[in-house]
Amino acid sequence: MVSVNSTLAPLPIASDLTPNPGRGYHRWRANPAAVPLGDSAPPLAAFQRYRWNELEGATPGQYTLSSLVAARDAARAAGQQFAFRLQAMRGYGTETLDVPTYLYGAGTARPECSSPNPACVWAAPMPATVPPTPPTLVPNWNHPYVLARMQALLQAVAAALGDTSDLAWIDVGLYGQYGEWAQSSTNVVYTPALQAQGIEAATSTTKRSIAQMHFDVFPHAQHAMFIPYSNLDALQYGLFQQTTTTLPVGLRWDCLAQSGYMNQWTNRPADWALIVDRWKTAPWVAEFCPFGPGEAQTNAATALQQVRDFHVSTVGNGNLNAPWASFSASEQAHLAAVGREAGYRFALGPISVTPVSATTVQLQLRVDNTGNAPLYAPWQLQAQLRNATDQVVDQQVLLSTTQARAVLPGQPAQISTTWTPPSLPAGDYTVHLAWVRQPALAGLAQTLRWNMQGIEADGSARLATLRK
Repeated sequence: MVSVNSTLAPLPIASDLTPNPGRGYHRWRANPAAVPLGDSAPPLAAFQRYRWNELEGATPGQYTLSSLVAARDAARAAGQQFAFRLQAMRGYGTETLDVPTYLYGAGTARPECSSPNPACVWAAPMPATVPPTPPTLVPNWNHPYVLARMQALLQAVAAALGDTSDLAWIDVGLYGQYGEWAQSSTNVVYTPALQAQGIEAATSTTKRSIAQMHFDVFPHAQHAMFIPYSNLDALQYGLFQQTTTTLPVGLRWDCLAQSGYMNQWTNRPADWALIVDRWKTAPWVAEFCPFGPGEAQTNAATALQQVRDFHVSTVGNGNLNAPWASFSASEQAHLAAVGREAGYRFALGPISVTPVSATTVQLQLRVDNTGNAPLYAPWQLQAQLRNATDQVVDQQVLLSTTQARAVLPGQPAQISTTWTPPSLPAGDYTVHLAWVRQPALAGLAQTLRWNMQGIEADGSARLATLRK
């Protein structure tokens, strides 16, 4: 006898706070202006960025990586994946050194960075202001020693982390302001006099090299590359030409919410065609351009529309210019919707569990992705037969990891299969549909839940009860 569960129903997106990995909001550093948990699902990833000189001291190879490892461990303890970026410079006009002192300074710079060799870091004068603004300390991006030490830093980070299989993603960083692969041509000017000293703007070869060292050190991680159009060559290399990474490289958007930001791509149709469908195989990861209440150019409504239009999967929940309470009700509603709408959402369409013999049932069902992006991590969908103590006594794979990744928004998976469980003692057994990570992560337990009413505590959907 078959008794079908009639309580299952898709959750409305307007009220769905289902927490799932690889989607929605992630924790953006320790920013206090975060979107509150009551307005979005708990984040299941935590992002942090690190200055180079936070991790390496005044002597080459003198690493202090405990803070990074502790952040990864804290994320694991909170049930979150960890993501990070390394940066070699931050803002302009501060005369702040963000690389180790062995790369810069009279009496501290290594011989590789001292005359007659080109400098490894230089002071870029800011445009004339009253009072004068301090210069910006900029790495000499093309310098062979700088590049070698960047690679050594990445290798040290990988060694300290050990198992990196549960990282959410790694930003391809190190180059540009905040490691975001952009550098102001107004604040950093390469004059002929500088070029004569061996200091020039980063070449395409250098940018490819910085990307490749990330791929070499973390070949099995999910990488994300920054999307300024000025990085077209590096993006072409990272997305389509390099063969090191086992996962397709994703895209990193550091200015979500700014109106017109993507015009740099959409106004160039031939180039936009290169990445317009990247979301189907690799994630868009985003963070807000800082904004406060009532702004016209950069605002919450624009952020939400961009998440929808460009299929963004996960967004940092901070980097706002004002506390949550200062935003209007409509702005808060738009910000909350960003977390609900970013990424995949799985629900079931019509379901039937029909006996075709005394030992065999037929399963017919539809898996809908009601989100805006697919699943990128390796999860398979299993039909599981469970006994009265909820132990799985048999299972059948309904969608492989490859098939699950292919369930795009608006393109449901239709499943029709027969299932003959083994001979079992008399009693009641329940049929569940459960998402199972393959392979499971060693350092982090994860659950992928259906975005439905009536699901079980473990995230599975109980379809029916079979009585033998």
